[in-house]
Order: sequence, then C-alpha cells, then structure tokens
Amino acid sequence: MTTTQDPGVVAAVLTPPVPVSRRRRVARALRLGYGWVVVAAGALFLVFTVTRRAATGRWHWSILLDSAPPVLLVLTPLLLAAAAAAACGRRRRWAVALAVAGLLPGVDQLGVYPAALLRDTRPVPAGAVHLFTWNTNYWGMSNKDPEAQFAFLRRQNADIYLLQEHVVWLPGSAEAGYFPVGDDDKLRAEFPGYHIARRSELVTISRFPIVAQPLFGPAARQPAGTPFAEVFARDKVLRTDLRIGERTISVYNVHVTVPTAIDLDFLHPQVDLDEYYRRKFTWRQEEVAAVTEDVRRNPNPSIVSGDFNATSAMGTLDGLRAVTRDASDEGTQVLPLSWRFDAPMNFSWDSPLAGLPLPFWRIDWTFTRGAVDVHRYRLVSAEQLSDHRPQDLWFSVR
Repeated sequence: MTTTQDPGVVAAVLTPPVPVSRRRRVARALRLGYGWVVVAAGALFLVFTVTRRAATGRWHWSILLDSAPPVLLVLTPLLLAAAAAAACGRRRRWAVALAVAGLLPGVDQLGVYPAALLRDTRPVPAGAVHLFTWNTNYWGMSNKDPEAQFAFLRRQNADIYLLQEHVVWLPGSAEAGYFPVGDDDKLRAEFPGYHIARRSELVTISRFPIVAQPLFGPAARQPAGTPFAEVFARDKVLRTDLRIGERTISVYNVHVTVPTAIDLDFLHPQVDLDEYYRRKFTWRQEEVAAVTEDVRRNPNPSIVSGDFNATSAMGTLDGLRAVTRDASDEGTQVLPLSWRFDAPMNFSWDSPLAGLPLPFWRIDWTFTRGAVDVHRYRLVSAEQLSDHRPQDLWFSVR
C-alpha cells in the first residue's frame, strides 16, 4: 500500500533549521533574566509590605520598617507593574500579579485627602481662633538665629502658638545633651499680653487665659528634681486648658519620642539595638496611649497638635485617630507632607542627604474632639528655619 506525502511537509522536514544568531540568544537570555529579576523584586516588596502592615504598632522592630515614606508604598508597586511590561511570558503575568498584591497593604495608608481637590479656601468666620504649631528644630542650637525665629512667629499673628523642640541640644551628645533654653523673659517681651506655659521642650503661647495645666501620663510620674535630660526624654505632652469666651478648651502640645536617632551608627552601635528599639517603641506607645485616654475622658472640646513622629502608615496613631477627627479633612492639600521640607542646609549630620529637603514624610498632625469646628488647615513654609513645616489652623468652639 502506498501513501502520498504532502510536498510541503516533506520540505519542512528535510529543511534544516535556521540557526539563531548569538545576538538574539543573548537578548533572549537577558530578557529572561530581567523577567526573573522583576518577579523577585515584586516578591520581596510583597513580603516587606505585608510584614510591615502586620507588625506596625505591635513589634518594636517595626519602627525601622515604618521608616519607609508612605508614598513609596504605592509608588514602588506601580513602578514594578510598569517594569513588568518588558518581561515576557509567564514572568510578566507573575510580576504584575505580585505588584498588584504588593499595592494592597499600603494603598489605604498613603495619607491622601481626595476631597481637598473639591475644597476651596473658605473665608474664616469672624471670631475664629488662629493656631500655629511648629517643631522649631532644636531652637537653642548654635547654628540657629533665635531672632529670625521670633520674627517668623510674630509674622503669623496667631492667637495660640504650640512650639516643640524649644531646647538646647549639643550635637553628638545623644540622649544626654539636652538643656533648657532659659528665655522666659525674652518670650514675654516678644509676646506681650500673651499667657505662656512651658515644660520640658514644649512651649504654649496663648492670647487666652491658661486656667489649668493638668499632668498625666509619663510626665506625672517624674519626681521633683529630675534632671532635665530625663524630663526631656519622658515629658512629651503639655496640656493647657484655655478660657475662650464662655468655653474652656483643652489644647495638647505634643512631641512624641523619635523612633530612632538620625545619628545612630548601625555599623558600630554604642547601644544594645534591640533594647534601644524596644524602649523607644514602649515610650511611644505609652505617650500616645496617655494622650488618647486623657482626650477620651476630657469633657472639654480638645485640640491635639504637634510632631507625632509617625506617618500615616504607622499604627502608632490608630487609637488616637479612633477618638478624634483629623484636621486635614478640612484642608486643601491632597498630599500634605511636613518633614524635611524647607530643611536648612546648615542642619547637618554625617549623612550627605541630611541637609537636603526630602519631602517624603508627614509626621506633624492635628486632631480635634468635641465641639471644635476647623475652618482652615494647611502646612506652610518654615522659610528654612526648621526641617518641619508648621501647621496653620483656624477653628471655632461651638
């Protein structure tokens, strides 16, 4: 029995394959390797962001994971998804899937306020109170000009000023080198007619009478005669009750303990790092918990404002957020960022990036509770007098 072969099939079988050029083989290998690199990067970021989300506010080493700017929690997976386009085959699909999965844990922690796009700057009603909050960045450092800082504050013409880091610090002295500024007479001369309260590094300056300064939390446990460096370390909230018209309002001036020192040498640490971060974490949790509990129990309308050393992605503020309102909800800035904006070039550490303005973080916040109406809120320029942007707020008490 004979069969008839298709001439085209016979020709295809008999024709030797065309050799692939070396250039094409190298290009294919590179593209294959590139795809695996993108997949690996996506997998690593997914592990990081899931771990960070699960650990924040619960584990002391999460402080280091939380140092990532919240914008990168969204920007990084978006860049990885874009990079996946140059991969091929299954690696492209895996890379995109990993990038999307990596986006989900941080997408709600970016600190974005979309409603600000629809909100115009509204006129401030008559009788509204002007509050100005500012971390002055170690007021008493030798490279600072206090006269320029006083002039800057006077130009704000605020009714209430909340200042943090109004303190002398000796660079390189770590946690022991803090000393009081000792400028009470100067403060009274610069703000005649104002009422002034100060404790530790915190100064509250108010046109309204200060009727009480309740102590609570870690500060209330410090005995008389405690050295100033220890006072600075644990006295992180100054509550002043102000008489505004017929109402009493509580204003909390806050500076939560920094999660890690910028000048800490990880390669040659002078401290037990595990103990160091455990202590920092514990102090921070205690401070925020004390404010949260005091605000919750306080019958007065309240404003809590200052430098919380916590971003929108950190679990540190979860308890406080649950009992207060974020003043940024009434602001006009879609993505308010506050730290390293306007960083003065003479603010120098060992890091080559330390003196540069790197506007990636927001750690300065204002929260309200009770009969407080926020009319305007924004972060403004510090005019290179600090590495923090001040918070400018107008409010009324019902």
